[in-house]
Amino acid sequence: MKKRILPLLFAALLCASSLISCSGGETETTAETTADTAAVETEAETDSLEARKLVDDGLADKDFGGEDFRMLYQERYAEFQYVEEMTGDTLDDAVYNRNMNVEERFNAVIVHNVGAEEQLAMDIKNSVLAGNDEYDLYMGHTMYTGKHSIQGIFRNMYDLGIDFSKPWYPQYAVENLTFNGKMFLTCSDICLSLASNTYCYYFNKDLIVNNSMEDPYTVVNEGRFTIDYVLENVASVYQDLNGDGAVGNGDLYGFSGEKSNSTVAYLYSFDLDIMAMSDTGEISVPFGSDERSVDGIEKLKTLLYGSQGSYNVTADAKGNADMFVEQTAIFTTGVLGDSVNRYRDDCDFDYGIVPYPKFDEAQETYFTVAGGSISSAAVPLTVTRDELVGTMFAALSAETWKTVIPQYYDVVLKYKGARDEASIAMIDTILNGRCLGFDFIYDAFSGFVYKTAGILKGNVALPTVVAQQEQAVMKHYEAVRDLFFPEYSDT
Repeated sequence: MKKRILPLLFAALLCASSLISCSGGETETTAETTADTAAVETEAETDSLEARKLVDDGLADKDFGGEDFRMLYQERYAEFQYVEEMTGDTLDDAVYNRNMNVEERFNAVIVHNVGAEEQLAMDIKNSVLAGNDEYDLYMGHTMYTGKHSIQGIFRNMYDLGIDFSKPWYPQYAVENLTFNGKMFLTCSDICLSLASNTYCYYFNKDLIVNNSMEDPYTVVNEGRFTIDYVLENVASVYQDLNGDGAVGNGDLYGFSGEKSNSTVAYLYSFDLDIMAMSDTGEISVPFGSDERSVDGIEKLKTLLYGSQGSYNVTADAKGNADMFVEQTAIFTTGVLGDSVNRYRDDCDFDYGIVPYPKFDEAQETYFTVAGGSISSAAVPLTVTRDELVGTMFAALSAETWKTVIPQYYDVVLKYKGARDEASIAMIDTILNGRCLGFDFIYDAFSGFVYKTAGILKGNVALPTVVAQQEQAVMKHYEAVRDLFFPEYSDT
């Protein structure tokens, strides 16, 4: 089963030569360490930002004669792809300069097209099935893209002459999404939503002190931030602040977590096996058949719905964010982008950021995942200008890694969003623990990953739920499998 993560490449931690397994936390030395990695590591101690710029992208300078390179991507992440002019904002200017530099280097014009979520995925599907050559690079909502990709509308990325060993292609994604020499959906560092939508916990520092709780940073660093710790120490906090004698809005809770999409992250933070596809195309469903997953789901049910110290009413992400801002919840779930988008402006108190809890202390690594709306990159089946498309995708990915990612991680995400040095270190811990695999990117709301919220809300035991839904889930993943192993569809 493929299930690996690679520590993310930060400005200060540029390249890693090891893969960390999501199953047990063991490290493996990669088969090859590229010359690019060695070059970066040599320069990292002196000037890490400059060291990034020295990494060779392997692309020869070419003149495409002013041809258009047509991108289609989510409007919600448009700021990561297009800025009309220099604004003086660090991230905006980095995006603008990236696009201008790539256009000038290859004498090509980047054409930007945007759309929304499922409609965007349907648009690219309809365009390809109609035989229209309208777009060169698609970056859409992962869940909807995974759904429509089953119809075979995307090229095999390896046919475009792209060197996916380069550091701007997260190797955990490349490894987990490659089967039988094929990869139809991928991620590169041009998809900044991989960072902004990574799940995490937020906590109110003042309320931690007022309720005589341990410093969460210490607990995380000592490896003790587990689901049992959360149940025993966080969800046990409750105060009837409004004095009405009833549990409800306006009271203080130890925990108020969004109970829909964010619950998916627990599957990965607990290091549970969900779906697996072997290198020869065999599919299996480990989920629900082992004690770890059964125990983990039961603990989550208690956290979300069975503890007085946990706000038990189903609330959307905005409702939980409101509770956190109003200081009626000590801990809440969210994504790293929430710090920049809301908390740094709306919170008149100090907050901290920590990973999702581990399953137990024996688990060495804190794992997480980015939300299903993150952008997956793909090349439409109708594309014929392989050299142009492969070159521009690679160049934009490389320039994002070299010049945009450092600004987003180190200036926007860390220094603007985090309130202290310890939070900055925690962001590194969180981002280093991201998983992205076959079971997630092709879930398409038809696998077990995005059934988590319903499983937690119901009263049926996990093995029974899996048994009831396994046939439909397997049918979905068999259709995905047939993309990579078409010989199965002939049997």
